[in-house]
Amino acid sequence: MRLFLIASALTFMLWPSAVLTAQGISSMDIGDPTQNAGKVKWIPMQIETGDVPFGIPVERTIEAKNISDETLILLEVTSGCHCAVTEWTKDPIPPGQSGFIRIVYDAQKEGEFYKVIAIRTNFDPDTQLGLGMVGRVLPKSAPRQ
Repeated sequence: MRLFLIASALTFMLWPSAVLTAQGISSMDIGDPTQNAGKVKWIPMQIETGDVPFGIPVERTIEAKNISDETLILLEVTSGCHCAVTEWTKDPIPPGQSGFIRIVYDAQKEGEFYKVIAIRTNFDPDTQLGLGMVGRVLPKSAPRQ
């Protein structure tokens, strides 16, 4: 009986990871969990800036492609801090067309960063979708003599 309990416990603990591995699911496969899924294609969902110089703002753009039969409106785009500012297409985006979300990170803090940009659309106005910007700000250079 004891062996059965141990085998059952191991099966219970290992089963979820075996299922996820068999299906090839990773965190990047999760995609858009909001009602925007299947209506908006975010290109990319996460921006990887790599290494950026200290103090030199880094600017990147996310494309919001309307793949639905309805008009898309980007209602609100916000950053969680004052170190990243956003600008976005305010006009309605017809089916088949694209808008943009521009993100500018000030790079005023050395080290790795991960900034989340929260987006609300008319397809799911009560839910925010988080898109990311990740990278590393290089150390500030020593003053030249």
